[in-house]
Amino acid sequence: MGRTAVLNRFLAVIAVISLAWASSQAYADGSRGIERLPFKPGEKIIYDISWLGIVAGEAKLEVLSQINFNGHNVQKLKISSTSTGWVRKIHRVDDATYSYFDVDDLHSHKVEIKISEGSYRKIKIMEFNQEELTVKYTVNDKEPKEFEIDPDSQDPLSSIFYLRTMRDKIKVGARLYIPIFDDKKKYELEVRILHKERLNLPKGMVDTIVVRPFLKSEGVFQRKGKMWIWLTNDEYLIPVQIRSKIAVGSFYATLKDSEGAQITYIPYPKKETEKKTVAQINDSST
Repeated sequence: MGRTAVLNRFLAVIAVISLAWASSQAYADGSRGIERLPFKPGEKIIYDISWLGIVAGEAKLEVLSQINFNGHNVQKLKISSTSTGWVRKIHRVDDATYSYFDVDDLHSHKVEIKISEGSYRKIKIMEFNQEELTVKYTVNDKEPKEFEIDPDSQDPLSSIFYLRTMRDKIKVGARLYIPIFDDKKKYELEVRILHKERLNLPKGMVDTIVVRPFLKSEGVFQRKGKMWIWLTNDEYLIPVQIRSKIAVGSFYATLKDSEGAQITYIPYPKKETEKKTVAQINDSST
């Protein structure tokens, strides 16, 4: 796969999660107070990334801090991905993206994407002017370029957190659309909300809602294929699993741990043999 190795898929995959829930009502619902946000600084979601059952890396989705950014009240967000184990020995991946998300108007002000994969290096910066509806786009040390954007545009990372504010718009069977800017393109993405599902995870079962984005552009997801996303079916809408089907098998990003996040796990039923063992112990003690 060259520099577009296994771990490079995750940022693209999780970016599209964001699009899945950002509602077509974005233009009307522009301003919400921070008190309504279902996340806060200190939240960290940790994922294993696997292909054909082989764990190849780890990713972290975080709310780092709340700061004043050019007069705007923002939360600094981060997603990072690293290759692990034997995969790291043959292909080192250390990618990170930082986004500055307006907690009052719910849109992006800036995103920094830093890619380090093998010998390949790239830094991409997008600075949004939401008042003038423009974005300054810079790659490495090249001259910046300016593009038009739609109202309340998101970057791929800010969209993940924007979607989590849209609980009241979630309806199975709905088709949603959202404006986004990435990689010199603005576009709308259609996302279909499919069904509810109880998902088995390492720490227990989680009630989720499954969505599927239908990609029209290669701007954030540079490989064609089908995708499904599992979000917690509660007020927090935390992405707990992503499946991306490709020509050979599927990539999975699966929740393995978290800090400062509200995730409700349902315990697995005890096996019948375990129940009998407990009963035998109780009998012998009487």
